Amino acid sequence: MNSNILALTPLVVTFLIFPCIAWLVLRLAPASVRIPVFALVNIALALLLTEIAASKDVRLKQVTEFIPVGIAFAAIYLLLVALQYANLIWGRRGSARTLAVGVVYPLALLAVIKYLPAVWSPIQNAVPGFPGKHAGEFFLGISYMSFRLTHMAYEIRNGTAEWPTFWEFLSFAFFVPTFSIGPISPFSRFQKSLALSVSVATAGLAWLRILVGATKYLVLANIVNQYSYSGLLLDRHPHTVLDLIIAIFAFAFFLYFNFSGYCDMAIGVSALIGISVMENFDDPFISRNLQEFWNRWHISLSTWIRDLMFTPLSKALIRRFGPRSANHSIAFSIFAVFVVLGIWHGVGWNFVVFGMWHGIGLAVCHYYTVFLKKRLGKQGYARYLANRWIEAAGVVATIVYFSCGLFLLANSMSQMRQIFRSLGWGILG
Repeated sequence: MNSNILALTPLVVTFLIFPCIAWLVLRLAPASVRIPVFALVNIALALLLTEIAASKDVRLKQVTEFIPVGIAFAAIYLLLVALQYANLIWGRRGSARTLAVGVVYPLALLAVIKYLPAVWSPIQNAVPGFPGKHAGEFFLGISYMSFRLTHMAYEIRNGTAEWPTFWEFLSFAFFVPTFSIGPISPFSRFQKSLALSVSVATAGLAWLRILVGATKYLVLANIVNQYSYSGLLLDRHPHTVLDLIIAIFAFAFFLYFNFSGYCDMAIGVSALIGISVMENFDDPFISRNLQEFWNRWHISLSTWIRDLMFTPLSKALIRRFGPRSANHSIAFSIFAVFVVLGIWHGVGWNFVVFGMWHGIGLAVCHYYTVFLKKRLGKQGYARYLANRWIEAAGVVATIVYFSCGLFLLANSMSQMRQIFRSLGWGILG
């Protein structure tokens, strides 16, 4: 299939077709069928996006073989997600059971689909004419889906969200603007905003947000990407260390423009139809340390990690080893959850090391903060924070550390070898 058409179609579906249909449904459909119809619109378009993504590199003559397989996997995807609602119903009688089932099932689903390809091999072998793809490619956004559903169970258990109807559940799970890339916005926010209307002022701000996001995503990201790894170093020509330095920082800003730009468009389009989606970025490149950076970068993921992993783990360790172990328990919890975060990003040792890189950096940041507070005292630490030169040095160090760590996220093993060969280094063979 034509790659240019496939590249543009998801944007058209997500940011043009969906908001037009969704706005009409939420404004004009009778109240008795409004949410069910809205859910069906989200399901249909989300699964269409899945088929578009999975059809990448499929030749035109293979389409007749691909379509039946794609439809079958779309049905499987819908069924697997719907089972989470059954899990919640089953566990409704006890909050602990609700949390256990609601959390474990989506994460287990993610592990099976994304990290255990052997599970799907019998299915692929049994289907005549299977289009030579990993079955996981038919589950677009499964990482974000699993985290959304897990957090929903957490909110229901804590009473921060009302019990969802089946159609509310499906509307949230397959909500098109956040389906593939996020943000991992809370269900409570989604549920409350379903009843809200869009004012002219809000609509104007939403359109401005979409324009800003489109500029970042379609223009700035593409410009900066020409100087990142794929645009500068992976051309099989000799390069210098300066080229590597340029690529390291260019990729960091490419990722920011690309990711935050898409989130801006998703937040803006959602606002146009009256759905509130949480912010995902807050000027991360002015952060003075890694801890502040991760409170500003991919905020929805950081919030998920804090609520469902870091806080329970650190509290459990402190209970087990006593209050005097608090600092070490916190540091270990930081490292552990970021290793898991690295694995969540993808399959391969480079993703594990990426998580370790940030886990170590954040643990060091934690110990350094504890040291400063003890050494300087309350007033001295306040003066330290107010010093503009120290703040500037911290901002630069944070950008450098984060950008260098992205080398592990941006490149596969073979790409790393190609980059090192282009620099004349013998690392990794």
